[in-house]
Amino acid sequence: IKKIFNYEFKSEKLLIESITHKSISGNNYERLEFLGDSVLQLIITESLYEKHIELDEGALSREKQSLVSRKSLAKLSIDLGINKLLEATNLNLNSTKSLKISIAANLLESIIGAIFIDSNYENCKKIVTKLFYNLLNKKEIIGKKDSKTLLQEYMQSKKLPIPKYTTIRLESPSHSPKFKIICKVSVIKKEQSCLSSTVQEGQQRVSRLILEKLVSEK
Repeated sequence: IKKIFNYEFKSEKLLIESITHKSISGNNYERLEFLGDSVLQLIITESLYEKHIELDEGALSREKQSLVSRKSLAKLSIDLGINKLLEATNLNLNSTKSLKISIAANLLESIIGAIFIDSNYENCKKIVTKLFYNLLNKKEIIGKKDSKTLLQEYMQSKKLPIPKYTTIRLESPSHSPKFKIICKVSVIKKEQSCLSSTVQEGQQRVSRLILEKLVSEK
């Protein structure tokens, strides 16, 4: 942790708690993850606001959601090797992709939450902005609209009803959920669907399928 985050904990108890899974102890990372999620969102929001004065609220909001998504956090966590710090028992992170993504994102958030408690907001902000430096400075993608937003704007431009999404929770374990996401738009007779481990990712994926179908039909 000292090497990855360039931070040395004052509280060893807090450090251990931040990487401990509930399979080992009741003093696990879940509460720190809850705190870290909010701290991370505030830091990313503030950083985007300060760095990109040219962007409006909509673009800033889209970029924040992209940066703090489970997929984005998990990728950063895995790239940095944070997922390997987990202390757990009878837990195979490679059993399912969704479990690996979930744990990786959780650990990143829990350690950020722990650093916030162990030090202060300003110190935490320096660490987070350094970790997210490349993502925060990719100007060519900052504010780029996601598939769900593009599909909704297309329907509104045609003065048609906005897309209707339906979520069905499939039979699956709690640590590795599966969802069927269905989307219906008036311009395509047959509803489109896809499977996903998260509702948000599924909605983006099914929106992209519809957009691709609209382009091909044109």
